[in-house]
Amino acid sequence: MLDVPSPTVVGQEVELTCSFDLNGDTLYSVKWYKDDVEFYRFVPNDWPPGQFLPLSGVRVDLSKSKEQSVYIRTVTLETAGVYKCEVSTEAPVFDTVSAKKEMKVYVLPTEGPKITGRHMKYRVGDTVIVNCTSAKSKPAASLTWYINDEKVGADYDTVYSTILHDDGLEVSCLSLRFLITSDHFTNGNMRLKCEASIPRVRYTMSDEALVVSEQLQHVSGLQIRENLSKIRDTAAIVVTPVRWIYCLLSLLSLVYSLLSVRI
Repeated sequence: MLDVPSPTVVGQEVELTCSFDLNGDTLYSVKWYKDDVEFYRFVPNDWPPGQFLPLSGVRVDLSKSKEQSVYIRTVTLETAGVYKCEVSTEAPVFDTVSAKKEMKVYVLPTEGPKITGRHMKYRVGDTVIVNCTSAKSKPAASLTWYINDEKVGADYDTVYSTILHDDGLEVSCLSLRFLITSDHFTNGNMRLKCEASIPRVRYTMSDEALVVSEQLQHVSGLQIRENLSKIRDTAAIVVTPVRWIYCLLSLLSLVYSLLSVRI
């Protein structure tokens, strides 16, 4: 049985295992190949029994490698390929069996995704156009948008694209475009989140942006002005009868003074 860890991540150490049962026969050799090029052999009758044949992208740890396993140190992108284990027995049988498996090598992003293009404030009816860009990786990261912790559905306009760099790594981009409704705001705020993930290696990172409703602040200002206006109107209503009573009292006082002079 052949066990080749896949996917593995750049920088890790991996163990390749080739389990076999000789059924009473004598082992002659175990040979390991990457893309049909031999890089390690174990021959019990040789000294040392474990031998490494230099191959780009494959660094064998001879101190840990045995007849049924080989350790590869410091995995790089060049380590990826198809690995084969070939087991041969001694005379008189001279039987040979082999098995192959592919190893994929991943490069994880060194930082989380970045959200660009958003404004600090929006009104209901505005169009939001934002973009999410991941850091370089292999394979390209999958990107997902969330609005207020709810995954963006098919009714939103999104466009996914990737950019391949000279070093073999990829950057993924996911744009988001939608028309703001009142349902997008909770207590005057809206949270945008972009999540980057790479399947099979449990990698997940995200970036969040908080935007504020400009309309909510505008409505509050109108309410204040309306209240102040109502206070002024009420004051005018209260002052008017007071002035009328004062004038009436002045007139009565004048009449009384005239009558007193005649008497």
